[in-house]
This record gives sequence, C-alpha cells and structure tokens, in this order.
Amino acid sequence: MPIRFSPESQDVLRRAQIEASASSLLWPRAEHLLLALAAEPTAAAALAAMGAEPGRVAQQTRDYLASPRNGAGRAGGPTWGHRVWRWLFPPVPRDVATIQRRAALQVLVSGRSDITPLDLLVALFRGADQRRPAPRALDLGEDPYRRVSATIEHPMTSLRQSGVTTAALLRYVAHGERAVAPAVRPEPAPAALVEVHLLNDDYTSMEFVVAALRDEFGLGALPAAELALQVHREGVGTLGTFRYGEVGPAVRRVEERAARLGFPLKVLVLEVTEG
Repeated sequence: MPIRFSPESQDVLRRAQIEASASSLLWPRAEHLLLALAAEPTAAAALAAMGAEPGRVAQQTRDYLASPRNGAGRAGGPTWGHRVWRWLFPPVPRDVATIQRRAALQVLVSGRSDITPLDLLVALFRGADQRRPAPRALDLGEDPYRRVSATIEHPMTSLRQSGVTTAALLRYVAHGERAVAPAVRPEPAPAALVEVHLLNDDYTSMEFVVAALRDEFGLGALPAAELALQVHREGVGTLGTFRYGEVGPAVRRVEERAARLGFPLKVLVLEVTEG
C-alpha cells in the first residue's frame, strides 16, 4: 500500500515552505512546520484540546523565529549580504525530513495510506521530546519584542512547560480525550462487578499489550497474544468480568506504565449489574 500525504498535509508542508522562504531559508525547519500546523483546522483543534491556544502558539513561534538569537530570521529583516550568504551556503535542516519519515512510518504501521496533519503534529511532538530543552534568547538587544518580554522561549519548550505533552496529544488523537476533562466519575466500590475492555489505538505496540496482560493481569503468553490480536483487529478486546477491588489496581498500573513509555493505551472499566 503506497504511503502519501493527504491534501491537507500537502497544504501544511507548502505553508511551512512559504514561512521558511519568509525567513530567507530554502528549507523549512520544525518551527515553520509548527507555525503551519497551528493554522490547520484539525491540528489547531488538537492543540486547543490540550489547553493551548493555536493563535498564541503561532505568535510565539513567529517571535522565536524573529529573534536574533534564533538565527532563522533577524529583526527588521535580513541584510542583503545575509541573503546572499544564505543562498550560496544554505543550511539543510533535517528535522522536518525526520518528522515526515516518522509520520510515514507510523502510518505504515497503522495500516493506513494517508499522512494527515495530526500525524505530522504527533511526529513533531515525539521529535521534540527527544531534544534537549531549547535555549532561551536571553538578550534581544534592539529587538522590538524587548518591550514585551526580555526572553523568548522556544515554542515547543513553552508547550511542554505548560503541560502540553506527547502523551496528552496521543490520548486525544487515539481516544478523543481532552486535557481539560469533565468531572471524573467516582470509582466503583471494591465489591462491584466490572467488565474490563482494552481499546485499540495506532500507537501502542502489540508487544507492550502482551507484556502488560501477562505482568499485570496474569494471562499466559498465548491468551495474551490472542487478546492483543483481537484488540488490533476488532478495535476492542474484553479481558473479562471481575470484582473492581481485584482488578482496579492492575488497570491503574497498566495505564501508568503505558504513559511512561508514551503509549495512549486505554483500559475501559464498565460497572455491570449483578443478577
């Protein structure tokens, strides 16, 4: 099955290229891609679902790109000599190419064919998680933004510090969970009878599911593998019916373990009526 960029993703990449050209660059960087994604409806909705304002993200990205410390742009525009140097010896940023490859691999593993803007956004966040914290532009000199703020943080650093994480993004993409959730339902009583279901997503590996079923729920290797395959093929797999006091701690441990590894695995617990 060929992997291709959806029309929406193609528009995002074109917009990122336009933003890069405005910074006198031949190729876009991750910041230009973030700027383009913040203007794309589905990606903007994902950012908003995690508590980030897309417009504010875009403005901070522009501020960062315009700061002298950044190097991708200069306050007041690049000089003629700087433009010539850029065109004669253009830097070749590899981060956007890496993001595209990461998104394509995820789509291939998921059995899909189109790379969507959300795939690019997830790949961008995953790449940012692997970086060191971006340096701050501590002294902006004559930059006009000095009147607003003495420092300009990298937008991805600012998002992470605000609690906008890859795990939160994946849970939104996979299960529609928003960062600001409604009131949490009370847990069932320990003696309550509950059904435990595993929900499929495109990001949690089958190896992790099998290991979690074996370690936390005591399934053998073959039953665990069969249940993981059922979840993958049918979208949901039923682990069984238990007393909540017996299975509740295991459910919490599985989801916490998944979150530490960056997997949005969701275990659904439904209370059932006896009799």
